[in-house]
Amino acid sequence: MKPINRVKLTESIMEAIVEYASSNNLRVGDRLPSERELAGALKVSRPLLREALRKMESLNLVEVLPGKGIFIKAPLKNNMSYLVLHIDEGKDKALQVSKIRRVLEKLAIEEAIANITDDEIKELERRVNLLEEKQRRGEDSREENWAFHSLIYRSAGNKLLYDILNGLKEFHLFWEDPFECPSFAEKTYFFHRELFKCIEEKDLKKAYAVTDKLFDMLENEIRKSA
Repeated sequence: MKPINRVKLTESIMEAIVEYASSNNLRVGDRLPSERELAGALKVSRPLLREALRKMESLNLVEVLPGKGIFIKAPLKNNMSYLVLHIDEGKDKALQVSKIRRVLEKLAIEEAIANITDDEIKELERRVNLLEEKQRRGEDSREENWAFHSLIYRSAGNKLLYDILNGLKEFHLFWEDPFECPSFAEKTYFFHRELFKCIEEKDLKKAYAVTDKLFDMLENEIRKSA
């Protein structure tokens, strides 16, 4: 008989809690169900649930306050990769994620330039037009922003790369959100058009330069705001 993998059980509990919080639109500061309620709903023992909660506490995802309850400390989204779940508010970790994302973005752009179809180029132009129109009207353009980048990732034709970058969606949208980080968001607007032109013209060298400028600005903002 194979031994039961306790680590996987703990991770499954964590994932179930994240899924519950995401599907119920719970935010930072909201209270989760009690230990008794969670254990009953998940059909797991209280000790195993506490083990999962301790792990989540160590990752700064939740806070367990005796006699008060379990509270959310960081946004819990079921489409977030473990890399994103491990990010706390410290600038060092945010900078580490930015460095990783810079490398992955360049790889995605390189493969997109090699594999993108004419139809995808037309769709990419449509998305950058929608993004710019939202920005001109002063409206929330986060989803249009993500749709633009997401199409580049898909056009690369590398599913694993797409999944990793898709897991960084929340991190990406936070820093390009005009309501959360207005100064950085305003500075990045014109980069989307520039990046589209680089992909359309298959100019990899210039695309790398545009990407580096964007991430240099991002990392400067992280250092200033942290």
